[in-house]
Amino acid sequence: MKGVVGLSGRLAARWVLVLGVALFAVSGVLYTVAPDESPSVQVELTVDKEAKDGACDVRWTDPFTKKQHSGHYQCDAERDAVLKPHPGDDEYYPTGTDYGWAYALGEHKGGLIPADDPLEQGPLVRASDTLILLALPLMLGGLVWSAVLLARDGTVRLSRSALRRAHDLGEAAARLLGDHRRATAAVVTAWRPLHEERVRAVLARVPAKNLPHGEALEAAGLASADEVREAAAQSPGRLAGLGRDASADVLRAVAALTAGACDAALVRLDAEQPGAQEGALLAALEVLVGAGPRAAEATGRAAETAKLLAPEVLALAEGSDGAADRQARTAAIRNVRRTLAQAERGALAHTFAQTSVDLLRGADPDPEFLAAGADFATRPSAYYQALETATAPADRACAHRAIRVPADAAAGMEPVITS
Repeated sequence: MKGVVGLSGRLAARWVLVLGVALFAVSGVLYTVAPDESPSVQVELTVDKEAKDGACDVRWTDPFTKKQHSGHYQCDAERDAVLKPHPGDDEYYPTGTDYGWAYALGEHKGGLIPADDPLEQGPLVRASDTLILLALPLMLGGLVWSAVLLARDGTVRLSRSALRRAHDLGEAAARLLGDHRRATAAVVTAWRPLHEERVRAVLARVPAKNLPHGEALEAAGLASADEVREAAAQSPGRLAGLGRDASADVLRAVAALTAGACDAALVRLDAEQPGAQEGALLAALEVLVGAGPRAAEATGRAAETAKLLAPEVLALAEGSDGAADRQARTAAIRNVRRTLAQAERGALAHTFAQTSVDLLRGADPDPEFLAAGADFATRPSAYYQALETATAPADRACAHRAIRVPADAAAGMEPVITS
């Protein structure tokens, strides 16, 4: 109901303003089409006698009949002395001069108009004056009314073009984030088998006899920590030949070893003789490296922009009155406008689009990975930096780290191992 009342108020203020503008326009039209006939005409007066207060006896020529007339008139007492009569003074004219107005219409045509008599305008001019007197208060009232409603609402509506630009910018940011995730996922997919191979190599170098209950493990045919881990994965909760408590002791030791192995296992890139896995990793990294260092910055800006222009934020900003909390809607509109202004200054829309194109180019179809290897040889540090950045989350979530041994395993809960 509040929204309907607010809408009616704004609509009424708008119509008041429109009515005022319409009356102003009609007034201008009437004044334009009014006949070009002035109700008065200026005449030159010959002053024969003049008092100090300006009361004078004058003569003038009727501009229409060319006849001479005489009469009383209120001259301008403040005019220059040269224009006043000076009878008997040889230095000045005996008569003075002044100017007045004579009727140009009606029964008094040609007669002097008294100084205190208002001039009568034509009907169209009078109508124009009346309309403009009505139009000005209406326009002023409509503007003030609209300003009051705007201040009371405490919000500014977003234009359709602003909303469209906000939607486009948010979609471009989300598209770039998706493209970057896919490029990063390709690196992680190629890196994971290599990393797992190195982790298992570290575990394979640890003899089973160095673990708790090592003799029992060797008796069960388990020669290394890697084999112990594989056996635990196949029969969760218990190792062959060991009880529950002994199995828990072994799993705790293996968990510590695998965590260290995950930290120690480093995947090194080989550009001279890359295998299929190493070549695939080089090719995936080539995409990130080729996008340049600005791709990371653009992706970070895209994440911020996608959050600021999320669909729910835009829905709140363009919602109707009463659809949501007014303060929240005002804040959303201001954030959207601020984000658009920053995006225009930084040309973010173009940056997002160009970075997406760079990430979508993909690796070169090179089965020998010669191009990627050659590029790696020219800037290995960039490849290792891209590898570290892309695989850091996956490294922290190394699958071998997932061995979890509950503290109360000896109390009857089975230890958990994820392979």
